[in-house]
Amino acid sequence: MVLSNKHVAPDHLLQICKRIGPILDKEIPPSILRVNSLLGAGRQSLLRTAKDCRNTVWKGSAFAALHRGRPPEFPVNYGTPPNLVEVYRARQLTGYAKFSTSFPGSMYQHVKMHRRILGHLSSVYCVAFDRTGHRIFTGSDDCLVKIWSTHNGRLFATLRGHSAEISDMAVNYENTMIAAGSCDKMIRVWCLRTCAPVAVLHGHTGSITSLQFSPMVKGSMRYMVSTGADGNVCFWQWDTDSMKFSNRPVKFTEKPRPGVQMLCSSFSVGGMFLATGSTDHVIRMYYFGSETPERIAELESHAVRFLNLLISCLKFISGSRDGTARIWRFEEAEWRSILLDMSNRLPGDMCSEEDKFMRPKVTMIAWNQNDNYVVTAVNNHLLKVWNSSTGQLLHDLVGHADEVFVLETHPFDSRIMLSAGHDGNIFIWDITKGTKTKHYFNMIEGQGHGAVFDCKFSPDGQHFACTDSHGHLLIFGFGCSKPYEKIPDQMFFHTDYRPLIRDSNNYVLDEQTQQAPHLMPPPFLVDVDGNPHPTKYQRLVPGRENSADEHLIPQLGYVATSDGEVVEQVIGQQTVDQDEQGMEPSILDGMIRQLQLQQDQRNAAADQEPASSGLQNGEGTPRRVFRRPSLDIQSPPNIGLRRSGQVEGVRQMHQNAPRSQMATERDLQAWRRRVVVPEIPPSLLRKQEKYRIAKGEEERDLYQSEKRRKSFQSSEKVCKYTTLKILTTQFCICIPCDVLVVVSDSSSRYSDWIADAGINLQPPVRTSRRKAVRYCSTSEDEVSAGKSSPPKRRRRKRRKKPRPKKQEGANTPTQPVNSELSYDWHPPVWITDTALRRSPFVPQMGDEVIYFRQGHEAYIEAVRRNNIYELNPHKEPWRKVVLRDQELVKIVGIRYEVGPPTLCCLKLAFIDHATGKHTDKSFSIKYHDMPDVIDFLILRQFYDEARQRNWQASDRFRSIIDDAWWFGTVLGQEPYQPQYPDSHFQCYSVKWDNGEVEKLSPWDMEPISDNVDQPEELGASVSVTSEEMEKLLYKPEEGEWGMRSRDEACERIISGIDQLLTLDISAAFAGPVDLCTYPKYCTVIAYPTDLNTIRTRLANRFYRRISALVWEVRYIESNARTFNEPGSAIARAAKKITTQLLKFINDQDCTNIFDLCSTTDDEQDCLDADDLVSFFIHVITVMHSPSSIHGKIAQFF
Repeated sequence: MVLSNKHVAPDHLLQICKRIGPILDKEIPPSILRVNSLLGAGRQSLLRTAKDCRNTVWKGSAFAALHRGRPPEFPVNYGTPPNLVEVYRARQLTGYAKFSTSFPGSMYQHVKMHRRILGHLSSVYCVAFDRTGHRIFTGSDDCLVKIWSTHNGRLFATLRGHSAEISDMAVNYENTMIAAGSCDKMIRVWCLRTCAPVAVLHGHTGSITSLQFSPMVKGSMRYMVSTGADGNVCFWQWDTDSMKFSNRPVKFTEKPRPGVQMLCSSFSVGGMFLATGSTDHVIRMYYFGSETPERIAELESHAVRFLNLLISCLKFISGSRDGTARIWRFEEAEWRSILLDMSNRLPGDMCSEEDKFMRPKVTMIAWNQNDNYVVTAVNNHLLKVWNSSTGQLLHDLVGHADEVFVLETHPFDSRIMLSAGHDGNIFIWDITKGTKTKHYFNMIEGQGHGAVFDCKFSPDGQHFACTDSHGHLLIFGFGCSKPYEKIPDQMFFHTDYRPLIRDSNNYVLDEQTQQAPHLMPPPFLVDVDGNPHPTKYQRLVPGRENSADEHLIPQLGYVATSDGEVVEQVIGQQTVDQDEQGMEPSILDGMIRQLQLQQDQRNAAADQEPASSGLQNGEGTPRRVFRRPSLDIQSPPNIGLRRSGQVEGVRQMHQNAPRSQMATERDLQAWRRRVVVPEIPPSLLRKQEKYRIAKGEEERDLYQSEKRRKSFQSSEKVCKYTTLKILTTQFCICIPCDVLVVVSDSSSRYSDWIADAGINLQPPVRTSRRKAVRYCSTSEDEVSAGKSSPPKRRRRKRRKKPRPKKQEGANTPTQPVNSELSYDWHPPVWITDTALRRSPFVPQMGDEVIYFRQGHEAYIEAVRRNNIYELNPHKEPWRKVVLRDQELVKIVGIRYEVGPPTLCCLKLAFIDHATGKHTDKSFSIKYHDMPDVIDFLILRQFYDEARQRNWQASDRFRSIIDDAWWFGTVLGQEPYQPQYPDSHFQCYSVKWDNGEVEKLSPWDMEPISDNVDQPEELGASVSVTSEEMEKLLYKPEEGEWGMRSRDEACERIISGIDQLLTLDISAAFAGPVDLCTYPKYCTVIAYPTDLNTIRTRLANRFYRRISALVWEVRYIESNARTFNEPGSAIARAAKKITTQLLKFINDQDCTNIFDLCSTTDDEQDCLDADDLVSFFIHVITVMHSPSSIHGKIAQFF
């Protein structure tokens, strides 16, 4: 055509298209403006019509097959969702379709890896999505937190400030803040919109182990919880309107022994409950239904440390390295569990030879989306799927070749579970079928596979992100990967690793520019070696999208690495070499230099400092006055190289800072307007808050209803029969309320204080029946028989004969006690334990101990600090007598006070060092076992043995804590407090093998012999054998068990108790009272005991001397007379039992307890006629068989 028509140019058709294109664009706008093509399609076609450009209308039949109105991948030409009419029409056309039918599990085979990006120089253990799913956060061992785009992989920002590895991250539910915990013991909170620091929280003395924002909604007040390696759980209160955190958290110190660390935490859906796991084998539950968080339960069921906790409403699961997991439920005011044993196998599954010798350990646990299934990862590389209702093993998922530490459930598809491990494998499982849906192997070219450390699903379930041991971020999802092809494989900002300076509150500034990191101008993108990326990639940096090409060329400079090698690095924006290239200097750079010069001069004048003169060509770096008050906190460490022989690269980009890197006021205004992470739309935020509020109210109501259910069941039993005597699990005597005759509710003036603690202890002096008042002392003063001061907390008075229809019992205190709170009144384990341990110290009559004033002062300070009970400072013992730093004393009196807490009151008599006998001078103390409070009473025998050891620096030792050996090294010796220079209390500084430094006393440490078993891993413990425990316990002195040895005496008394238990009259005192069924008993009796408890303690060699045994036997009668009427049939029966047993104990030649019956004063000990009638009423009430009644009657004739 061109040859035949001379006037037609070769580009004739092109020119026609150029003129037609703008006309068509005005009529039917294209997708991309000013882009014309002859080969365009759709909205870019030159032949497009208005009909072609309409959005495809949603058809009802198409919508019916979608889940939640959203397909896995949005059709490109779909418009707005259908209205309600179309939805109902769709149901009529297609009927109801299950999600599993419309979206089969095979669809997940289309998930693919969009991009693997290298963005950190160290392992990345933390990854999280924001609440919208548009951003990904990564936290690494290189101390950085980075923000990425979910949809194209762009690097948006780097959050700097931490000086150690990032251990956990959390995004709040409002999507306005991110918090990161670190091994530097601090929590940093940033604003997600601007990346500005919100708070730096100091509440831990150890590494942060977990971080959670509470879902609970209470006005504008919210909570964030953190747990640490220091054993603390901190609840940080913050306000959604001001985004300000309280400086002081509500702190719970959960450290019953050295080395205890909190490992993990998990909130319920509504935020009313928090579960925490720790290395001391205890799950602790916290409740948010009151004004402040409160601990409501401590559950001990796992033998080893907990690994993970996941809580759903009033159910949660826990896993441990002891090879078990437990599914817990709150029912009838109790946490009950179903045991999942990892050694269980499916029917027909044969055990391999390797599994026979491998001890199973749980490495990770997870619920599925609807809580019907529980998945556990085991160290034999298997994943086990369990039925959460029955605990039945359903499937074994096989595929991993190494331990699995990542289990992630799909946000809305209950069939899907994601797993990843150190073998580099990533699996998508269908747990309902027990099949593998998708597999990916993280192979890194030239470096082998990368262990996968963390994975998370996006909120919409369309993407998931993984991080690995080499610093990579892996983004997976449905759909096309083309948007991710526009980014480089390695993405670092040249400012990522520049040093920081810190103020007194640990806020940071960039050391070179003296500016806050979030206010610095947009950085440059570089690779891992520090080389700048091409210009097309620099426009991916937020703030540089519309920059001119000359502003995207970084300035290079030569700097020296740590190895002395000189390399070329990015040090700023191109400003110096522009003249050499024939380019004119940027007007913007000139304005920046001029404004910065003026600003520096103003600052210098204000600080009376000379202005900096090194500003030529923008290369000088003026230093503002900024102090470094905390020199011990360094900038992020220079972590080792990822590849051998590789230059540190991006880490060396902090040698210089040109003027063009200083932000101007215009830049600052622009930074304040930018949005790094979008906020949740207000309407959606309100819906989410309403949902969380509803779930929280549901959890609170369910919790209260379960407690009331328990109370109602207990009250049914209490209302039907009013208990009148010591209640036991085997036998209790109750009488119907309609025949109950209530008598005086009083007790004798019996006191546990004994003037002499010799062997020949006699039963207490019994008083005649008369009106008496039972006292509960709350002061620290001395208490002796007949000198008790009336309490302010409770008095028990004589009552008149009640009305016939009034259902009251003689055991009911004047102040009603809520049965829901009865657990707080229960005697603690350290009092009721039947096995003797080194710690805590349990006092016994006749003990010679060393009293340490320092420890007692620390106890009193802890009581006051935690407001446990009221103390009178004028009653402190050192205000009455002169007490040195340590005193040799003897326990000559013991009495227990009803709690909470249950208090042990001791009367301590000074011992004359010359004669070895106690004097008439004494003082009284009151205490109870408390976490983090060291025993301040040490047995003299242990003290003398410890003084013989001369510990030196670098000596290895082991210490027994909670029936386990813990190992450490002595660092040195120095007084615990300067005012007590000669005291041995806490005088050694030691370092445990797990790295913690602590103070110990010489009696806390034991030498390590050559044949001692060492722990499997550094910092772990070794169980104490029974032989080792026996050697560590108290060795009786001569005469403490009479003329016989302790073993002979104990076995003789055990046989006597066995004979006594054959009598029907002993059945009432055979076992402990059921405090859950009868909670009021523990509000009256502080120290419960019974014949079986005494027998068990004798078998365990619990008592250090026979006088301690006699003291406890006497408590059986004391408790019966205190809880019931002193002259009642039950009290007289207790008197008979106690007298018989005491006679047997004192007669060391007697082997048959019934031989002593003839020496008993029948007139005094037999029941009178009135008591016998009363006893018949009791027997008829409980015992319904004639043979039982005859057995009872025969006992008294």
